[in-house]
Amino acid sequence: MASIDFDSVLDYLGAEGRYQTVLYYLLCIPATVPAAFLAFNQVFLSATPGHWCRIPELENLTVEHRKSMGIPYDGTKYSSCSMYHVDYSQVLSEVILAGNWPSNMTFPLEPAVADSTWPVTNCLHGWEYDKTQYDATLVTELNLVCDNKWLPSFSTTLFYVGSLFGNLLFGWIADKWGRRISFLLMIYMAVTLSIATAFSPNYTVYMVFRAINGLTFPALFQIPYILVMELVGPEFRTFAGNGISMFFGLSLALLAGLAHFLRHWFHLALATSVPFLPLFGYYWVVPESPRWLLSRDRIDEAETIVQRIAHINKRSIPANYLRSLQQSNNINVKLSMEEQHEVTCNPTSHQPASKGTMLELLRYPNMRRKFYILTFLWLANSVAYNGLSYNSSNLGVSDTLAFFINAIVEAPAYVLTWWAMGRWGRRWVTCLTMLLGGLACCCCMLVPEDPLWISVTLAMIGKFGIAASFGIIFLYASELLPTVVRSQAMAIASFVAGIGLIAFPYIVFLAVYSRLLPLLIMGLLATAGALCSVLLPETLGVSLPQTLEEGEAFGLRSRIWSCPASRKKCKTVDEDTKTNESGVESLVLLEPNGVVIKSTEFSHATLSSASCSL
Repeated sequence: MASIDFDSVLDYLGAEGRYQTVLYYLLCIPATVPAAFLAFNQVFLSATPGHWCRIPELENLTVEHRKSMGIPYDGTKYSSCSMYHVDYSQVLSEVILAGNWPSNMTFPLEPAVADSTWPVTNCLHGWEYDKTQYDATLVTELNLVCDNKWLPSFSTTLFYVGSLFGNLLFGWIADKWGRRISFLLMIYMAVTLSIATAFSPNYTVYMVFRAINGLTFPALFQIPYILVMELVGPEFRTFAGNGISMFFGLSLALLAGLAHFLRHWFHLALATSVPFLPLFGYYWVVPESPRWLLSRDRIDEAETIVQRIAHINKRSIPANYLRSLQQSNNINVKLSMEEQHEVTCNPTSHQPASKGTMLELLRYPNMRRKFYILTFLWLANSVAYNGLSYNSSNLGVSDTLAFFINAIVEAPAYVLTWWAMGRWGRRWVTCLTMLLGGLACCCCMLVPEDPLWISVTLAMIGKFGIAASFGIIFLYASELLPTVVRSQAMAIASFVAGIGLIAFPYIVFLAVYSRLLPLLIMGLLATAGALCSVLLPETLGVSLPQTLEEGEAFGLRSRIWSCPASRKKCKTVDEDTKTNESGVESLVLLEPNGVVIKSTEFSHATLSSASCSL
């Protein structure tokens, strides 16, 4: 790997210059709008409106009379899947003779109540659907209710099964062959399959298309996110990370608006897919990550991109800038005399250079611990975030209104965390936002279901906290994980979270037993994640670790109760480092078992990824 600290290169290129700004907003588009539509349009495409059995003999009556005469009533609601099995021509004749309705039955006066002793059977002639919110959904067109009501949840599960393997696939491609190739493949797949889904001839084909398209989510959000994080400096990462998350929340609000006006599922499916065909033009726009190219020793390719960045940012740098910088760093980085003696006397203590694989990451105890905690946080956030989004239809208000409120609360959440992370860092803000979201959801069990606005408000507070913490977790993970395995590690963490996402449609389905039960489960999971987050080191203002060794050294001496709020400038030297008289710092690298591998001297810039602690 090239011994170049790219953050120091960005100091000369402009850490947030014109090039990064334009590219950032361009990457925000595919990372947010199509990604949000891809994951959540099924909330409306396969929505299940109110329904009841169709009874042909009663079709000339009003809805209220059809229900009261033909549908069993349990005291709170009419049955969705059963009807009275009687001769309605005779029943209607008796009702007319009794004087309850006029003989022409044009304007019913009082709803005639059915006799609860009549025999009951399953729906014999199909269903009628409430068209207050939707003209047609896949559920209403294909009658996916009652015995087939499991199919929409199963379709969502298949989508997230696809995302499990897609995370691994595109994460591996991103680390093996580059961020750009992985990103372009996802764009082509996501847009093409989304359009094909709108023309599905039946629900089986629809589920297959959705499952295959699931391969691209959430990698469609993560890979552009990683590209952005690797192209900007430490000071700009907080804004960049929260900005993408904010655009994602606004995209969800846009989806709710489209669903409100496009009441037919086919029109909504086209509106959430066809407009993204121009994204194919990103082939000529999006560059490879120069940080990744340097991690693969492809310096000449990185040089081309760096020169372009400098030109657009109006910065002057010499030709072959990276080559000269590498030669300068190679002079400064040298083995100590003690290390040379150790290598000579004990050759077995010399370790081969890291290739940057996940198996190697798990050999390092500090990296392993951080990765496991990040994975659990990702799982808790994913289940709670997606669960609260899909659970909007169970809150007792309009689907589109609940989803819109659910989405719009994310914008202030990201603004608040943007400010808070710059002041108090990532760790404590993650803990407090997850705790807020978890406790708000749990508190729904302590209040009565009526009045409705209390539980809805608590659910929105829960979404506020979970959205804020979910926006942080992507940034936090990208700063804690080293460049050589960043995409793979984030993909695997997302893979594990995806296993949890397979279960969340069924968690949401528990609302048929209690409207508040899904909120309790998601609240407990978020609270557990909040408690685990305090075990991670702080990353505010530090450089991204490049190698596994740098990732292992980072945060070894971090304190649980430390907080960066009281310091104006972050120390960049961990307790594992020390400064000698010549001003060159020495970093002690350890084997996973704690044995010293080498003690290597670095410049101050190279060690800027060290831990920040009080």
